[in-house]
Amino acid sequence: MVASGSPPQVVVVGCGVIGMTTALALRSAGLRVEIWTRDDPLRTTSSVAGAIWYPFLAEPRQRVRRWSAVTFARLQALAAQDGTGVAMCEVVEVFDDPAPDLWWRDAVPELRWLGPDEMPGRHAAAVCATVPVCDAPRHLAWLLAELRRRDVPVVRRAITSFDQPHRRAATVVNCAGLGARELCTDRELRAVRGQVLRVEGAPVARAWIDDTTARPRYVIPRAADVVVGGTAQDGDERLAVDDADSERILRDAVAAFPELARGHVREARVGLRPYRSTVRLEEERRTDGRRLLHNYGHGGSGYTVAWGCAEEVAALVRG
Repeated sequence: MVASGSPPQVVVVGCGVIGMTTALALRSAGLRVEIWTRDDPLRTTSSVAGAIWYPFLAEPRQRVRRWSAVTFARLQALAAQDGTGVAMCEVVEVFDDPAPDLWWRDAVPELRWLGPDEMPGRHAAAVCATVPVCDAPRHLAWLLAELRRRDVPVVRRAITSFDQPHRRAATVVNCAGLGARELCTDRELRAVRGQVLRVEGAPVARAWIDDTTARPRYVIPRAADVVVGGTAQDGDERLAVDDADSERILRDAVAAFPELARGHVREARVGLRPYRSTVRLEEERRTDGRRLLHNYGHGGSGYTVAWGCAEEVAALVRG
């Protein structure tokens, strides 16, 4: 899509789920917005994600809890609409700690502890909650359609400096994910490699998260397949599929859901989560009158905090 008419007031750099929701929040605030993206919006890291609402690898907790609650409410509303790619799904999470710290609990309206007779397997504790799940390809396509409907151009353009978008607009919002490492010289930002499998032909009734090992293990049902994961390999930037990881991921999933053995692995995919010790959501002080805001470093929580972060960015820009 090519920009036309009046120039934008804001350029958003990056078109994953964070960039798209940020652009939509800014547009809802009455601003003219344009997105610049190096990559195909349907082939970003966001397209690989299991995209279940669940805070993972994101700090600080107080801000993440607030962003997550806002996003939960927005996704819950979208789940009631056709074509959004969002559905509410029951998820069971198991723990080896009898008293796990569910610091995000207040953001979830429906959550209960499972009794001993309901406990799946030999675990110390388990909870059951109903949370939003985004079918990533369908939801990203819906977000793109919303951008078109709201007259937000998406421009394929790689940048090496924020001076480039600043020649187009006085305000720039950095939603570049891992790309912010070079753009901001942010050496704290690093990749956490995630590999998932897409399994077809073996539907499961509910999602499952195993919190008993250092490696993330999860099963997430979607309309046409099941996402099975995963890995969280800190500092690993391999984008190639690792067959040993795939074998281990499938073996763990089948142990929890034997019915998955009847399905077939349609594909394996890899994404690099952008992680830093704290999400960077702030305005960078400048002396030249131009405004640069940052919204990156969400780790494995992009779909969980996207709308909350987007609304905070819009409030900062308006302010």
